[in-house]
Amino acid sequence: MTLKQQLFKRFPLDGSLVVAGEEVTTPYHIYDGTMLSLGGTVDGEVAARFLAAEHLEPVLDTDGRALAAIWICDFTKANLEAHHELQISLFATRRKMQPLPANAFSFHRALKVIPDIMMVAHGLWNNTQRVVRYNSEHLLLNARLTKSKVDFASDNWTFEFRDAKEELIAEGSVPAMRRQPARATWTIAGQMGFRGLLDSLRAPSFKVPVVNTRRQGDVCNHVCTTYTACEKPLIRGATVKDLIVIKEPNYLELDFRISFVQVLKDIGFIFMRPTPL
Repeated sequence: MTLKQQLFKRFPLDGSLVVAGEEVTTPYHIYDGTMLSLGGTVDGEVAARFLAAEHLEPVLDTDGRALAAIWICDFTKANLEAHHELQISLFATRRKMQPLPANAFSFHRALKVIPDIMMVAHGLWNNTQRVVRYNSEHLLLNARLTKSKVDFASDNWTFEFRDAKEELIAEGSVPAMRRQPARATWTIAGQMGFRGLLDSLRAPSFKVPVVNTRRQGDVCNHVCTTYTACEKPLIRGATVKDLIVIKEPNYLELDFRISFVQVLKDIGFIFMRPTPL
C-alpha cells in the first residue's frame, strides 16, 4: 500500500455539506498533483503586525526576519475537481519564542524545537469559484478567486496568479528539480538532528496545523489539521535563479525572500475540518 493509499484509508471522505446550493464531500481530499513550496522569511515587524490581529507571534530568526512560505499548487485530481492554489503563509506560535539561528533551513530547526508551531494561511487564492466557496464557507479561510497559469512540465517551472481585475498577485519561476541534492540533506540534518531527520523521512505523512485569519466578529481563530503524503519529496537551498514577484498590495511590505525550494509531486493531501484554536 502506498503512502497515499494509507493516508486516504486513515482519513476517508466521511461527510457532506451544502456549499452554494451544492452538496460536497468532506474532508478536503487531493489525490494527485504537485505542491511547490518556497520557504523563506519576511520582515519581522510586518509579520508581527499581521499576526497581532490573530493574537499570535511570528517565528523569528536572529536577523529579525520571520519564517514564512509561499505555496504554488497544481492539484490535478481532487474531491472538488482539479484546481490551482496560491497561499502566503506565516509561521506562528501562541507565545513569543527565542529567535532561531538565521540560515536557509531555519524552518527545519523550528520543526524540532517548536512542537506547537502553526502555519497561518494569511493569503489564499484558488482558480475555481467552487473551491473558493468551500474554503471560505466550510474551512473558514479567507479565500479569493484568481486567474492562474501554472507550468510544472518544462525545465523551468513558471506560475502567474491574477485577480478578477487582471491585476497581478504574484508570478515567478524556479528551475525544475529532478533529484535530491546531498548537500541540502546534510544541512537539514544539522538543523533537525539525524534522529529528527530520520523520523521525518520514516513518517507516513507530514502533519501541519493550518490556522485561519479572524473575520469581523470572531472571538477566536480556527485550525485545520493537514496531512501530506509524498514518496519522494525534494528540497534544496535557493539560488539566484529562483524568482518570485509579489504585487498584491497587502503583501508588498512583507519583503519575502526565498531561502529554500521544496517540491512534492504525486501527492496525497488532506485538509481536515476546522475546530476552534
